[in-house]
Amino acid sequence: MRSPMRASILSVAALLSATAALAQEAEGEAEPGSGIDWSVGLRGSYASNSITGGKPSLALTPEVSLTLGGESSTTTYGAGSELTVDGTGQARIDDLHAGITSTLRLGSTTTLGGAINGVLTQMDRGDSSLPANTLIAPTVVDGTAQASVTQDMGRFDGKLTLDGRRYMMGATTLNDLSTVDNTHRSYWEGGATLRLGYEITPLISAFVEGEASVQKFDAPDPTVLAYLDGREYQLRAGLSYTNGSIISAEASVGRGWLDYVDGALTDTQSWVYNGSLTFRPDETVSLTGALETTLDPSTSTPGDTDMGVTLSGNAAYQVNPWLTLRASSAWDRTVTLGTGAASWSLDAGVGVDYRSSRHIVWSADYAYGRDYAPPTPLNDTHTVSVGVRVNR
Repeated sequence: MRSPMRASILSVAALLSATAALAQEAEGEAEPGSGIDWSVGLRGSYASNSITGGKPSLALTPEVSLTLGGESSTTTYGAGSELTVDGTGQARIDDLHAGITSTLRLGSTTTLGGAINGVLTQMDRGDSSLPANTLIAPTVVDGTAQASVTQDMGRFDGKLTLDGRRYMMGATTLNDLSTVDNTHRSYWEGGATLRLGYEITPLISAFVEGEASVQKFDAPDPTVLAYLDGREYQLRAGLSYTNGSIISAEASVGRGWLDYVDGALTDTQSWVYNGSLTFRPDETVSLTGALETTLDPSTSTPGDTDMGVTLSGNAAYQVNPWLTLRASSAWDRTVTLGTGAASWSLDAGVGVDYRSSRHIVWSADYAYGRDYAPPTPLNDTHTVSVGVRVNR
């Protein structure tokens, strides 16, 4: 009988081989802008955590994509994975993904878009959300689908987006071989977003955006003995600024509501903020940033609600055609509204990519992370990674 890891590796290989074969068959007949792209990376890392100690790991990261472009449409098929082996010899599927993204322009003012994506991951058994005596961390399947239509109406524009999600978490196996059922964390979700904008000037636009979604869990929470099913609504207004391909920014503020279906649970409302920034003054510099707030059923206090705030940024500078410098940072804070309990994390990293030839890129990275999620003590993680990627 094959082990789950061996079966997963064979599945990835089969998926990548099938996609590559499809690409080779279509490449000769492809429209301009179409084609196959693939890469295989190998990365070695050493992570030192202030609580769990040091842990080396080795990761294999294959990726493949096929793009088919027509006169008014573009479709991209993609698949990839990250398979990790740590210093103890334990293998884990950090990431196994596949998806399809497509756009279709119906005319000069109407565009349709769609995407279907699936991701299979396995949590790290040292994750703070898992029991300390975890032997085998649960696997997580996350599937999403999205469809959108964008309409340009002169100084007005509108976009309607429909999306769905299926999230499933498997069981956790403990050191004594007993299991913890996580069915209550699995759910279905569906929603819609409508955005209406008005061009104030050629560079500045105002917009109003409304969101509504429904979440249905597979099982009741074992602590409060109630389903955490709910309906979430957001209504925000904001401004956007776009200056060609150089800079694009927007900011919005509004209210968010989370209404639980079970009357025994307390409904919640709060202010919500969203923002984004993209700055590319030339071909060598790229700066991006994002701010997002969320309202979700609490993962730490059953029956309560978590409000999350995430602030992130990335920077890249291409020194020359062979050398690129990178930096990234992220901060997020989660407050459980009923109890006021707060957890937060901070991540920052720097890296360098060196292209030794047309098809080979070497990389080196340093990352620092600090996490505080009571009752787990404050902990720091330092990670050093070196790797090589072979591109088509």
